[in-house]
Amino acid sequence: MSYYQDNETTRDGFVCAYGRFYAQPGRVERVDSSSLRSMFLPKLTPEGRRQLNAGYSDEFVRGQLKHYGVQFDESEISGNGTLLMKKALQAGKCDKVPDHISELRKQMHAEWLNKLTSEQLSDHPEWVIERYFLSSDRLDHSKTTTVMNEAASKVTGLHRATGLGPKTQTIFMGWDSVAVGKAAKSHAAKEAKELQAAENKREDERAEMHTNYLNTIKRKKGPRTYSPVGSYIIDCKQIEGEWPDEAGDLSLDIRQTKEHNVFEASFDFGVLEGVMIISAEKNALEQYCSQLDYEAESEGEEDEEGDWSEEEDEDREKIDVEDKVENDRKPAIGSKRRAKGLQGHGPPPKKSKARGAQPRMYLLKLKCRETGEGVIQSTEQRGTIKFKDENLDGFIGKANLPCVGQGVPFSARKISDTPACPGNSWADYSESAYEYARVGRWH
Repeated sequence: MSYYQDNETTRDGFVCAYGRFYAQPGRVERVDSSSLRSMFLPKLTPEGRRQLNAGYSDEFVRGQLKHYGVQFDESEISGNGTLLMKKALQAGKCDKVPDHISELRKQMHAEWLNKLTSEQLSDHPEWVIERYFLSSDRLDHSKTTTVMNEAASKVTGLHRATGLGPKTQTIFMGWDSVAVGKAAKSHAAKEAKELQAAENKREDERAEMHTNYLNTIKRKKGPRTYSPVGSYIIDCKQIEGEWPDEAGDLSLDIRQTKEHNVFEASFDFGVLEGVMIISAEKNALEQYCSQLDYEAESEGEEDEEGDWSEEEDEDREKIDVEDKVENDRKPAIGSKRRAKGLQGHGPPPKKSKARGAQPRMYLLKLKCRETGEGVIQSTEQRGTIKFKDENLDGFIGKANLPCVGQGVPFSARKISDTPACPGNSWADYSESAYEYARVGRWH
């Protein structure tokens, strides 16, 4: 037993050893949130009772609450802690492990790995990889360099040098010190040249797509009606600079809604994807988005109530009609089924007297989701787009983008008058959708 304890890392009431993370007292491992719920809610199950009986007194409950960072007063816990466990689960306090505890586990695991001897590591190649090649479960090139240099230093006559490029660092080894040094020094310039060539090729391909679209328009005969509707390729220096691997194919597709001068757009900005509502008229934009928000939240409430019978649906529709007649300014609740696309069902915004040339300046609101963690950003953000000329084949935009920045500039070039089919709707980024996704990640 002392052998295992000598290799343990202990801190802040936790113990880490051999890839396991325990809460003290009792060396209690964390049980995932969904399993805890099934054990204790709505009532204690045989599996839950087995877990309680496996430890001493209330150690299991205390351990789980410690793993989930739940603070409580000693007066709240009694017996084996079942009532307190139920209370914490019902309040959603065990939905997610706090970031500081997750980070503590990573640090303690790294410290434990560093205690191991070469002999102990030899039987566990996965620990070798973690110790010498990874940091926070990701490749750490600085660690790799250290290991290679340490190994090379033990070989008599073997020369080594590190070449630092704009994106990678490479270790060069050989018996000729001059050749090794020359190769390392030339690495940066060589890699920069390769990266620039790849970027030039990418830009040539994108420019060709835009040029082909312009040539197609020129060949069309008859009067031309210009519209924002279409498919666009997007360039955003801030995203390309901070997340180059995610910025290869940024895109935006604009579609006309049933409301005049109100457009819907689906966008993929690499690290973010979502929906924009666009209009040249501020009041129309505000009213349309408010209606969509109302419908999304109403739908969420109806989903919680369960399915309605046909008779109940008919009664609700009658009530809706009566309410609309009584006060036409109130938004109609409508059917419980989600409308296809983003279509306003409330009173239409005031229409322009004439539908002549399209304006060049538009306001926008957007909601989105982080593509990495899948976190929904349900708070609407604002922005603007301004088309370069009356042809509406390219524009300069600026928007507040969660996790990227405020007033982030981007540009667009049209490649088709036909937008791609929408993948998501405004309702998919509502507060209800956020809550549903949040719970889903931990259950």
